[in-house]
Amino acid sequence: PLLGLPPTPGPTLRRRGLCGRVWPHASGTLWLDVSKRAWSDEMLAATELDSTHMPRLVEGSEVSGTLRPDLAKAWGMREVPVVGGAGDQAAGAVGVGAIAPGASFVSLGTSGVYFTPDTTFRPNPAGGVHAFCHALPGLWHQMSVILSAASALTWVTALTHADSEAALVVEIEAADAEPGTLFFLPYLSGERTPHNDANALGAFVGLSHDTNRAQLGGAVLEGVAFALADGQQALKDAGANLGEVSVIGGGAQSLFWGKTLAAALARPLTYRQDAAVGPALGAARLAAIATTGADPQTICPPAPIEAVIEPNPEAVDRAKERLTVFRDLYQDLKPRFPTLHRA
Repeated sequence: PLLGLPPTPGPTLRRRGLCGRVWPHASGTLWLDVSKRAWSDEMLAATELDSTHMPRLVEGSEVSGTLRPDLAKAWGMREVPVVGGAGDQAAGAVGVGAIAPGASFVSLGTSGVYFTPDTTFRPNPAGGVHAFCHALPGLWHQMSVILSAASALTWVTALTHADSEAALVVEIEAADAEPGTLFFLPYLSGERTPHNDANALGAFVGLSHDTNRAQLGGAVLEGVAFALADGQQALKDAGANLGEVSVIGGGAQSLFWGKTLAAALARPLTYRQDAAVGPALGAARLAAIATTGADPQTICPPAPIEAVIEPNPEAVDRAKERLTVFRDLYQDLKPRFPTLHRA
């Protein structure tokens, strides 16, 4: 038997009497020298700490201890190994087989994530790119993150009193309307990649008396796609090898949205079976690797392909022109955002 736990020290300490932190989560503490996969003496000293204050670092695919005997007895369990595990994105990557350069994915969840593995640490802090240790030894990953993805669709669904997100997408597809003058900046919670702008605000630009619900919804789908295109450029600027890009998360249920996304990113998108269970599957795979010593390449194959969306060349050309306007609109509005927060 295996015990899966959150990759944070507190619960792990209580359950097994030891303390360890996995690389992906340690990467976000600012105390880790991510390139060396070791605690940074310089950063620890800056906060009046040293390495003796820090938990032992473990790989996501490493057994880090066992369940405390008293808890095992109380729960009617045998001695149970505790495996490092990973956070949602790194575990999702293991679940979809994104464990080598050129195997990337876009996650359309509440937020949006563009994730790509690498054998080299490639930071791009100026572009708002996260560069963390992956959940497997000798691997790092880069992430561009937008703070509103599927949540923007949920928001416009409620705003326009559509029956559901799925019903609104069907309505958008049936309308088959050109976006025309309408643009949407999806910064409903500020924005991370590439702007690192907590003041950024969402905006519809180009409204008219003729604007209807389907057009508002379509602009939201496009705006999220353009924000991910900004993230893709930030990853490219960091030297990322994107390769094949899969789509996971709740938004992966809409192939129609995928067409908009493929045009904005100007690349094919791969949709795989059981994409929604990637993180849970990834955690199980990490446990299997830790307890059997199996080769990750054997344990972590990509899921079978359900569909591949090829970008329409004409749609790519239109998206390229509109992406330029989208980027200009952010720059035009950026100086106003702090004033609006004070209004």
